[in-house]
Amino acid sequence: MRVPWQPGFPDVIVHSALALRDAHPAYEAAKAGDAEAAFELAFDLLNEAAVDHLHEAVAGADVLLLPVVAEEALGFNAIPDAMAQILAVELSLPAIAGEIVQTNKVGHTRARAFQRLVTPALFDGHVEPGGNYVLVDDHVGLGGTLASLRGHIERNGGHVVAMTTLTESRDGRAISLRTNTLNMLWEKHGEALDQLWESQFGYGIGCLTEVEGQILCRQPSVDAIQDFLAQAAVEARGRGLEAAVGDEDA
Repeated sequence: MRVPWQPGFPDVIVHSALALRDAHPAYEAAKAGDAEAAFELAFDLLNEAAVDHLHEAVAGADVLLLPVVAEEALGFNAIPDAMAQILAVELSLPAIAGEIVQTNKVGHTRARAFQRLVTPALFDGHVEPGGNYVLVDDHVGLGGTLASLRGHIERNGGHVVAMTTLTESRDGRAISLRTNTLNMLWEKHGEALDQLWESQFGYGIGCLTEVEGQILCRQPSVDAIQDFLAQAAVEARGRGLEAAVGDEDA
């Protein structure tokens, strides 16, 4: 369950470029769970300017660094935890790996947009009441995983003050849904899309990320969106994943 974006929510702080990450000799092993490779990758690609930006974003606040803990197609993704541990030293902040974890496998790496939409990340774990969190992940694309983790934290009494990732795609750093994009969604698809999203995902279109919103704006109709969701759900189940959308209902 997500929550709406508050005005002025900051962009994700991104450290490096995809080309540098993909060319790094430690990347594949780190993504598959090799902790030593993950530290090597993070040490090489964490950016001093981005760390300074993070320092400014959390200055004076008691903040917890929370890495996304998730199993992916090739194994446990060790990159976010390595990033969080290095940033903990750089920022003199605690990192809390393992207290909040992703409870499902989503297979988002290099998946198409609608397959990512129908396989949202789910999270469980203790949230510190009143705690301030910086979310740490290896990549932001559509932004759904970070938005869902933020929802878990804020619905359980915490507050997300910043997000940081190693890389981005699709201008993913601009994660919060812009007012203009939300207005376009209402003008093009109206209440029908909002009701569809509430029924299938449990939240309205105001909780979408900016990239998700732009993708839906480009679709010709709500009926077309339903068809794309149904097809993506069938494909996701064919890959052994659980889909939030019932293909028989969408």
